[in-house]
Amino acid sequence: MIVLAGDIGGTSSRFQWCVAEGECSEKQVLRYSSGDFSSFAALLNQVLADTGLERVDVACFGLPGPIDGLRVDLTNLPWRIDAEELVRDLPLTRVLLINDFQAAALGIDQVAADGLLCLHTAEADPEGNRLVVGAGTGFGVAPVCRIGGSHRPQPSEGGHIAFAPANADQVQLLLWFQRRFGYVAYEDLLSGEGLVRIYAFCAERGGDDVPEGLTPAQIPVLAEEGDVVAVSALMFFVSIYGQLVGDLALVWPARGGVYIAGGIGARIVRWMRSPLFTDAYLAKDRMSHLVEKLPVYLVLDDLVGLKGALQLARQAAVAE
Repeated sequence: MIVLAGDIGGTSSRFQWCVAEGECSEKQVLRYSSGDFSSFAALLNQVLADTGLERVDVACFGLPGPIDGLRVDLTNLPWRIDAEELVRDLPLTRVLLINDFQAAALGIDQVAADGLLCLHTAEADPEGNRLVVGAGTGFGVAPVCRIGGSHRPQPSEGGHIAFAPANADQVQLLLWFQRRFGYVAYEDLLSGEGLVRIYAFCAERGGDDVPEGLTPAQIPVLAEEGDVVAVSALMFFVSIYGQLVGDLALVWPARGGVYIAGGIGARIVRWMRSPLFTDAYLAKDRMSHLVEKLPVYLVLDDLVGLKGALQLARQAAVAE
């Protein structure tokens, strides 16, 4: 049986196929710019053409947005995806839709040791719950239950929790965002576009101009070159990142480990390893001792979501 997996992001999408009970090579991974396609069906048609697959028995796609049964409207792409329509219109026998951070959570155990970087050391309980979170095009959150000897990730839209400033500078940041966007969710700050917006706030506050066409990837480079606005932006970003991860860990005490995926963290490793992140993560007043007991790992493997979707597709194919 042929299985196909996809990890769909607002910026880029990755796909991999293999025989359900055979070996899968990362050499088979195909990457696409999501914005190049008018619809998910158009993207899938390109994938099928590039792989030469005539029929797929089980396909599983990790998608950024709340799944409503067999349908989803993507959060950061103008696509509506309907699993029944995909089966009807494309050579796909069965289609599974899951949240992208559910997929990432499923892929954690398949990440090699060098694909994880410990940000905060504590003793992990292999029988404990996990928490998988992370900033990319958006911000994903997946609580993971340990049930019956296996980890079972749950979908959520935790990235859309309202941003709560922790100090006077963050209050000014919140007011700046509110004047422009109204409701301010953590995803509005902890995302690629959010980092650019924070840079704009820092520039305006210091009387500086924002470079035209500035991209999220350029900001860490500017910081390394000594751009004080970029340094300030990353300090805000990483501190708020640590705050939110710590807050979520209070809601979902993940004795099995907190895993930070999502792409951006792996591109700013030096900043994520700094006290800016860990101090903010631990700053929980009387409850600091609770989050201190939870190990925190940065996921460096950008295929973790694809690995999770592929695992679920293979399990579904073998079970049939």
